[in-house]
Amino acid sequence: MNSLYKKLPSIAVLTSTYARYDTDPQVPWMRETNIRLKDLGHQVEVIAPAFEGLESHSIDGIKVNRYRYLPKGSENLTHDSGAPNKINHPLTKLRAIPYLVAGFAYTTRYLIKNRPDIVKVHWPFPHGLMAWAGARIAGTKIVSVCHGAELCIVRNKPHLQRVLSWCLRHSDLVYCNSSHTEAQIRSLPKCEDLAIEIVTYGSTVQNQAKEVEAELTQSETKAPLLLSCGRVIERKGYPYLIQAMPQVLEVYPDAQLVITSDGDKRAECEEWIKKLKLEDSVTMTGYISNEELSDLYRNCTIYVHPSIIDSRGDTEGLGVVLVEALANKKPVVASAVGGIVDVIKEGVSGLLVDEKQPAQLADKITYLLANPDEAAALGQSGFEFGVKFFSWDNIILRLSDILDEVAAADEHPKMVSHSVQPATSKTLDYESAKETVHSH
Repeated sequence: MNSLYKKLPSIAVLTSTYARYDTDPQVPWMRETNIRLKDLGHQVEVIAPAFEGLESHSIDGIKVNRYRYLPKGSENLTHDSGAPNKINHPLTKLRAIPYLVAGFAYTTRYLIKNRPDIVKVHWPFPHGLMAWAGARIAGTKIVSVCHGAELCIVRNKPHLQRVLSWCLRHSDLVYCNSSHTEAQIRSLPKCEDLAIEIVTYGSTVQNQAKEVEAELTQSETKAPLLLSCGRVIERKGYPYLIQAMPQVLEVYPDAQLVITSDGDKRAECEEWIKKLKLEDSVTMTGYISNEELSDLYRNCTIYVHPSIIDSRGDTEGLGVVLVEALANKKPVVASAVGGIVDVIKEGVSGLLVDEKQPAQLADKITYLLANPDEAAALGQSGFEFGVKFFSWDNIILRLSDILDEVAAADEHPKMVSHSVQPATSKTLDYESAKETVHSH
């Protein structure tokens, strides 16, 4: 285990997206990971592209090194709805070329000059290409972190799959966010036997569970409030939740649905709201602060996550917002796709439905509204599940130990294999967990 008296490895975090200002909602789980690694004793810096001319800056006591790749007005390939959702247009795809070239040059110079012990590469396609040369010259170990989007980009593109496979096989460590992402990695050429760690994330919204507990008994007298959070992009499946609302309103006419954040599918969602005459029942807030989001978690009756497998084959890698809902003792209804099934176990931490099925969403929602005692028990069981498998303290200590082991290795192995079991739902005794639900 790490010691307070031991020098921990320094880390450069290479990513496409990072917070641009204190209240920026971008990748909060990555930001929280970096803060906690820093607080544990690691020296942490970030390498990320500029956004519309943004210069290097510091946030949370961590330096964010920004590299320029285009004139200010065109420098928006990343952030907000994310690069994978922006590159469908041919002119947008052209921006990827200077992005890659500038990122490669900057990262190479940075690694050779600063010589961190580890470069942690998020979305290793294409960022693994940016890091490899500089890391090998500097003697820096490469840790590749897969979230699922990179696997979506290379799907049905054999030449790009080979590139991603090469990046992963030439890393010193590969870890990912869920068993779903792990399975996708293993489907890549020559990656079926790759040793892969699963490292999850915890909640990034203040845990209001104590306040929630005091309010649970009042839920029957309050208008039902349904909450769904995350970027308004195709794979979040919000139109299907909106289409479920008329069926919910037939039984609970005062029910309200709040959808937070923003994205390229917001106009489509608003069209559905107007078409179904739901203007008085469905609210789209756009981006909100953590304090506002915390209030919504505290006051909502049910958290709903209607994610789908989108037209590009992309889906939820993990679903950190689900962890946030569990931390706030909220009953959850979610689609059984992607990494969601690592977080939501039927009858243990929530209820699952098939994707793209508004009627199933409405049925589960109205069932929980009609059975508040069972909903409260499910919220409690989900909370206990979240504490056991998504505790930041456990996650960061384990990740720090793994990074320390990688940095201490004498050579650059193709893969470092660890005996520590992933802190994910795969290690849970689900039968015991179900007994927990029925004991409440």
